[in-house]
Amino acid sequence: MGTTPLTGAVWFITGCSSGLGLSLARYALSQGQRVIATSRNPSRTPELLAEIEGQGGKWLALDVTQSEEELNATIHGAESIFGQIDVLVNNAGYCVLGALEDTPDEEAVAQMRTNFLGPLRLMKAVLPGMRERRSGVILNVSSTQGLCPSPGCGIYAASKAALEAASQACSPEVAQFGIRILIAEPGAFRTGFGHANAAKYMIPSQDYSSPHPVGQRLDHIQRLPGLAPGDPDKAARIMFEAATGEGDAGSLIKENGILRVIIGPDCWKRVDEQVNELRRTADLLKTVAASTNF
Repeated sequence: MGTTPLTGAVWFITGCSSGLGLSLARYALSQGQRVIATSRNPSRTPELLAEIEGQGGKWLALDVTQSEEELNATIHGAESIFGQIDVLVNNAGYCVLGALEDTPDEEAVAQMRTNFLGPLRLMKAVLPGMRERRSGVILNVSSTQGLCPSPGCGIYAASKAALEAASQACSPEVAQFGIRILIAEPGAFRTGFGHANAAKYMIPSQDYSSPHPVGQRLDHIQRLPGLAPGDPDKAARIMFEAATGEGDAGSLIKENGILRVIIGPDCWKRVDEQVNELRRTADLLKTVAASTNF
């Protein structure tokens, strides 16, 4: 058992078999939080299940592509473990990578079911309890791609952009109930992103192969798992502080009502470039936009 009494908030974290989800589950437990970790196939990682439950947490099987009714049942069961869910972390996901033209429709649909509809259904499942208690946090894990799409990442980026749009709209809807919505924007971290079990590559057709930007991007992503500069344990600490309002980062985020939590200098650079481009566009088209009224 851990040395810190588990009397803190109840966290429900999806996608804990590796990467940011696992790092966050470990960190939250180390801070005395009560953690319900989930993954599609817990039997594949018995050592992780034993680790988390040995420290007082719980581990549940969860496939975010299940129906709304099935996900509701899972949440109700999870709420019965510790009495409630205070923090929902929508982290589970994978990436479909390739040129838009090379991506079959069924792959785009599957991507949206996992990265958007699953988190959306889980949000809807926990909100009634949070509204009743007038407190709660929902942390949706997006990506730099959700704000700054790159060639070869269009379908994945679209799924994250949809999650961001829903999160941004939901934030003022639930704020009066004491519920905070946060969007984590991680850059490149040394996780399973890009591995075969977390990514589905569409083999580029001839025109999209290297040196085309799509081919170059796919080559780069396949090298990321071993080369990414970001430490997932440090990202987990920032995510934890953002959700709890603790620490320097958490205080800054909560006091300033920040919705998007930029994690990683590479993400910050891309977001800064995007903001500057949007500013340039808005400035150039101000007169054009104003010319369309009756």
